[in-house]
Amino acid sequence: MSKKEKIKNFLKALTACGPRTANSGSGMMVVILVLAFMLTVGVAVLTVTSSGPKVSAMMRYQEEAFNAAEAGFDAARMSLEDFFGNGAWVNFSNHYLTGLTPYSLDVAFIGGDLTKPNPGYFRRLTDEQILNLIDTNHDGMPDLTAANGQVVFFEEPFVYDQSGKLDERYRYTVFLIDDEAGTGAASDPTDCLMVCIGVVRSGPKVTDNILATCRLEIEIEMPQAGTNP
Repeated sequence: MSKKEKIKNFLKALTACGPRTANSGSGMMVVILVLAFMLTVGVAVLTVTSSGPKVSAMMRYQEEAFNAAEAGFDAARMSLEDFFGNGAWVNFSNHYLTGLTPYSLDVAFIGGDLTKPNPGYFRRLTDEQILNLIDTNHDGMPDLTAANGQVVFFEEPFVYDQSGKLDERYRYTVFLIDDEAGTGAASDPTDCLMVCIGVVRSGPKVTDNILATCRLEIEIEMPQAGTNP
C-alpha cells in the first residue's frame, strides 16, 4: 500500500468513531467532535516530510492514543446504557464533573463575562493537566472531589499483551460535562458532553512519561423511554 493510500485510510479512521451503525446504542443521540489536534498536525507533517523513525513513532503513538479514546467512548456508552436500563441513573444531573479549578473547569467565562475567559476551563487545559487535576497525588485513582459519581472511568487500561495481562501503558479516562454550565441557560439534565481522553505512556505507571494523548468530545442525550438497543 502506498503512502498516499495509508494516509487516506488513516484520515478516514479519524471520522469513523462513535456508533458503528444507525441502530447501535440504546436510543442515545450522538454527535462526535474529534479534538485530536496533534494527530491532525502529525498527518500534515507526514505528507510533506519523509517518514523518519521519530516521526513514525510519534504517528504510531498518536494513533494508539486515538484508539484509547475511542475505546473509552465505547465502554462509557455501554456503561451508561446499563445505568439507565437498571435505574441506577435517572438523568445526568448528579454526574457532571465540576469544580477542580477556581472557577470550575466546566465554565468557559468567569461570571458569564465574555471578556473574562476562565483559564481553568477544560478546553483551555491540556489532557495531562486535566488528568492531574482529577488525581493530584498520582495514585491512579480520582481524588474524592472527583470520585463521587463525577468520573465514569479514570486511567482505565484496556489492551492485553501477549501474556494475557493488561498493558497499562494504554489507558482512557471518561467524564461528563454540563454543556449549559456558565451560559446562563437552565441546565438540561437529559443531555451532556462526554469527554474521552486516551493516553499512551512510556511505562505502566500513571507517573510514567506521556508519549501521546487524544481527546474526543461526544454530545449525548439520555435514551428515551421505549427505545431499543
